[in-house]
Amino acid sequence: MRLFLAALLTALSLSTVFAANCEGLATLSLPNTQITAAKSVPAGSFTPPGARAAVENLPAFCQIHGILKPTGASLIHFEVWMPLDKWNGRLEVAGNGGLAGTISYGPMGTALRQGYAAASTDTGHTAQEPHTWLENRERLIDYAHRALHLTAVAAKEIVNTYYLSPARYSYYIGCSTGGKQGLIEAQRYPADFDGIVAGDAANFWTRQMASEVWNGVVTSSPETNLSEENLKLIQDAVMETCDALDGAKDGIISDPTRCRFDPKKLLCKRAGQANCLTSAQAAAVEKIYGGVVNPKTGEKLYPGLYPGGELGWGRAGGMMVINRKDTSGVSSNDFFAYALFHDPKWQFRTFDFDRDLKRAEDTFASITNGTDPDLAEFRRLGHKLIYYHGAADPLIPAQNGIDYYETVLKKDRNADQYYRVFLVPGLYHCSGGPGVTAFGGSQPSPVIDAGHDMISAAVQWVEQKKAPERIIGTKFVDNKPGNPIALQRPLCAYPLVARYKGSGDMNDASNFACAK
Repeated sequence: MRLFLAALLTALSLSTVFAANCEGLATLSLPNTQITAAKSVPAGSFTPPGARAAVENLPAFCQIHGILKPTGASLIHFEVWMPLDKWNGRLEVAGNGGLAGTISYGPMGTALRQGYAAASTDTGHTAQEPHTWLENRERLIDYAHRALHLTAVAAKEIVNTYYLSPARYSYYIGCSTGGKQGLIEAQRYPADFDGIVAGDAANFWTRQMASEVWNGVVTSSPETNLSEENLKLIQDAVMETCDALDGAKDGIISDPTRCRFDPKKLLCKRAGQANCLTSAQAAAVEKIYGGVVNPKTGEKLYPGLYPGGELGWGRAGGMMVINRKDTSGVSSNDFFAYALFHDPKWQFRTFDFDRDLKRAEDTFASITNGTDPDLAEFRRLGHKLIYYHGAADPLIPAQNGIDYYETVLKKDRNADQYYRVFLVPGLYHCSGGPGVTAFGGSQPSPVIDAGHDMISAAVQWVEQKKAPERIIGTKFVDNKPGNPIALQRPLCAYPLVARYKGSGDMNDASNFACAK
């Protein structure tokens, strides 16, 4: 009888019989929540509210738009999409990037196509509004962690109301700020998700902001600017030194932690010499590799970038974090200008890496940082965390992701029972780069199973208790899904790395083994 009831519940969760019709959810009452839209959307393309482009090839689904107001200052928009047919019984929530301000419709579409109910939030502000929202502590809390948590809570209630049963399992996926959100969820709200896939996390937020300023400052003068030609020169020299450490000379460094490269070997020997670095440029490169240092005490505050991804430093003409003129890169200028200094005209070169960073941490670390190594409750609940980081990330140092894992492992030597880390050789920040890019992170894998796709690996770990040892990553020609496959490579659970067996096609994952 018990087996019959279990099978019946599973069948009902996959059926098209619902406790409420989609439009009827407009009257659903949830704490501090207003449902502003509830409608059935036919299969095909769908342009979400405020989106610039349609999300293509979607199954028919129920679209819910809501607003969460946990405080008087809060205005958190969120969406929940639920398939009208063939629901897999699971909920997947997608994280954000940068300073957020938009709902992650693309990842929601990916999840929906795979049978998940999907949800995401704008974290409490829009990308178009003035950045003065950063000056409001409650809205900063919403952005840092509260909005995602409350979205997960609301999404579960909406799914529970719409279908005849609640989601059997809940999962999370996000990269960059989304990676930070995932780690904070495991730390602050360990009950929210059974499985988390987090990538390239900005979890040490205050120091990541300082790192963006640091890399901007050290390359901000004409003498220290690094041209694309300079970057290619450096990367070519790095490859000559370190590429073959894994046995495969293929333009990808599998284990950058073992790469020892001194940029001074490229110093110009005479004035006017080409294909070399000036002493000022070499010093700037050393500072990028070395990371943020307190100028007063000499203490190393945050890791630098690994060697091997130098061409990525100048992505979009150097508009990431190097060669800055008027502002520091990505999120740091807005965060410091508005949240810390309350001055939109703040000049990034004036940042004091001793005094100002301490002030930032005293003021914001308890809100924005996700560095607590105590995951005991997450472990007790049986939840699982898969973390990945692009080894060639030109924005957030991959060593930061390793450092956090090491702090957890120091506190709990059995942390690998619920927390696995995968370093992705040649991957830039969440996407792009010379290495594999498609493994179910920011780019869907061509094969959706636990051996190729990180969310599927998390599902298998949570639901079948089989921990991931390696995941096959894929690189498409020109990094565009749908193009032919250029190469595949195993991603290995840290501290193992992929090493070439010594024979066979280097583009074939089967010719690599995970080893120390």
